[in-house]
Amino acid sequence: MNYKYETKLIVIAIILTAISAPWSESKAQKTAIEFKEIGIKQYKEKQYTKAIEAFTKTIELDSSKSKTDVYIYRGIAHDAMNNFGLAIEDFNKAQSIDSNDVFLYVERAKTYYNMRNHEAACNDFLKVTALNPNSKDAEEAWRFLGKIKQGEKDYKNAVNYYTRVLRFSPKDYEIIYKRGECKFFLNDYKASIKDFDLCIEISSEFQYAFALRGEAKLKIADKEGACKDLNTAYKLGVKDILGMINENCKK
Repeated sequence: MNYKYETKLIVIAIILTAISAPWSESKAQKTAIEFKEIGIKQYKEKQYTKAIEAFTKTIELDSSKSKTDVYIYRGIAHDAMNNFGLAIEDFNKAQSIDSNDVFLYVERAKTYYNMRNHEAACNDFLKVTALNPNSKDAEEAWRFLGKIKQGEKDYKNAVNYYTRVLRFSPKDYEIIYKRGECKFFLNDYKASIKDFDLCIEISSEFQYAFALRGEAKLKIADKEGACKDLNTAYKLGVKDILGMINENCKK
């Protein structure tokens, strides 16, 4: 073969490779996006296994380093299938790419919560509140933190966390009730009654607020008020307080 002709062929081949490489990468990137969209759709349809396959394909095809959201999506799908260990692995991979992703900490915290690893869950929820303190994610984190601490009978911290929730949703009567419940178990009966008052003011037929307010009033020797609340709670469906009514309210 003519040397000059051979050289020209090599040069042409190099040019064609240089031109086609970005096109191939662009095509793969487009395909990766398509697989991600498929995965999200399948997750919403509760086809978790297929969603995981789609997200895995996305990760394989995506040549960019910004795969944080895909690892999180796949982690959420693993969590939905109770594959908690695999979910945590994906969340950790996402963290290694972007350690300030609020979405990551919310979802990993939920998985830790499902694993009953409350210490790790609390750490991640607190991270959420630090990264984005005025967000709906922060509100959700405070809700979980209150629930965890109440379950652990750490009522003082639970009251603090529920109070933070109420800064976002001041008329959430269920959170107000839970805060009042925690105050009741801290023997702060007058403070708990104030919460139950507010709870009933917002939701006038919330039977459990009447029941526990009645108990709190018994604790501070307001027998008349207690019996009125206990009887109201009973009429609203709280049947297991009948013994308390018979013991304290029958003449």
